[in-house]
Amino acid sequence: MFIQNAWYAAALSAEVQREPFARTILNQKVVMYRTLTNTIVALEDRCPHRQVPLSRGRVVGDEIQCWYHGLRYDCSGACVSIPSQSTIPKGARVRTFPVVEKYGFIWLWTGEPDEADEAAIPDHWVCSARELAGTMSYCTIACSYLFGIDNILDISHAAFVHAKTLGSLDIVETPPEIVINDAEVRVRRYLRREKTPPLYTHILKLDYIDRFQEVLYWPIGNTRVETRAHACDDPDGQVFHVYTTTIFTPETDTTTHVFVGMHRDFDVDNVRFTEFTAKEVFATVMEDKDVAESLQANWNPAAPMIDIQLDRAAFAARRILERMGADAAIRAAV
Repeated sequence: MFIQNAWYAAALSAEVQREPFARTILNQKVVMYRTLTNTIVALEDRCPHRQVPLSRGRVVGDEIQCWYHGLRYDCSGACVSIPSQSTIPKGARVRTFPVVEKYGFIWLWTGEPDEADEAAIPDHWVCSARELAGTMSYCTIACSYLFGIDNILDISHAAFVHAKTLGSLDIVETPPEIVINDAEVRVRRYLRREKTPPLYTHILKLDYIDRFQEVLYWPIGNTRVETRAHACDDPDGQVFHVYTTTIFTPETDTTTHVFVGMHRDFDVDNVRFTEFTAKEVFATVMEDKDVAESLQANWNPAAPMIDIQLDRAAFAARRILERMGADAAIRAAV
């Protein structure tokens, strides 16, 4: 069961243009497009006449036209034209979704429209900060979004899964500080004289570093890894800030949309460097994709399992989501 009354990243801003754009969010088929004034429209991707996907049609002015019989729907979801007749049946309407463009993403609200508060859109300031350089990418992973959150909150896997990019045995051997409250989970590590992981060697040009790393999770599927690093024993020298954002949006029960990117506060005008880091980060995500999809394919909830100390952060995130789901169920029953 998904939490409906929440904002979900549905697409990168660049993905949605004038042409109909289809995406499934929380098992719901959605079509999005831009109006002539660049406003985003989000409708159920289903013509109520014969359930043909509206995304297979075309945008005419600010309206979307079904490709089967030419019925046209306006931005409010109302049918405004049926070429074969002059009257429009009652109920000739498509569901609309509250939608907002912010931080370089298209945010979709799948729950009760009256409860959609733009102030509650997850704060991904990093992704649109002018003082930072970076870019976001998109992929899908055939696993539950919960497994994606687990993966980020247990960053120690980098030593084994990402040996060629982020691998660091110091991460595994350094006990984390885990900070939990009702709204978020933070996993912190302070690493002294760490042998610089391969990707950070390219970025920082240092063989050994002192590094602070904090993994932040907040609902529904938002994560950010903040890294502050400097030359060993030189905290007053140049401090490099790197932010890795990963957003997980459920597509179905066992497939997930993933938005990922790295942003930095140094060498910000180096376009080739930005392209290089984006490529390396995406390669890292493909390694995570391999693990997550193998996990999902092999998952048996009845099989015996063990837990280890590093699972504490992931369990805390699950409890936050469980409380939100329980609260939503209570409100729905009242």
